[in-house]
Amino acid sequence: MINQFEVPALIEDTLPELRRPLHQFPAIFHIYQTVDCLNSYLIRQLRNKNYPLLEKCLRLAGRLYERGNPIVKKAVTQIIVPELSKEPVPDNISRIRLYSLIPASLYNLYMQHHLNIQTKNK
Repeated sequence: MINQFEVPALIEDTLPELRRPLHQFPAIFHIYQTVDCLNSYLIRQLRNKNYPLLEKCLRLAGRLYERGNPIVKKAVTQIIVPELSKEPVPDNISRIRLYSLIPASLYNLYMQHHLNIQTKNK
């Protein structure tokens, strides 16, 4: 089980480009800031349509959710899933591509958030 103290190292191993942003605060003690850093990077990749890096980010988020302790799972469900759900996707091709990249462990949560947002906007 992945605990909140292991998350920064796991992110750095998977996405070395986040090493510097993660070290701007004592991330090892702040799981929410750590996951928010990953989320900001993930959303940037989605906006730039950088699907290979987006896939890496989403796989990592899925792994954190699947194998994380309750604190790690809560951070993923409170930060990554809602923010990803709120992000507008410009066209159907991009939407299909995004759906195909979301790990199975997060897909239902993502759809629940996404549908709730769509319902509220009507």
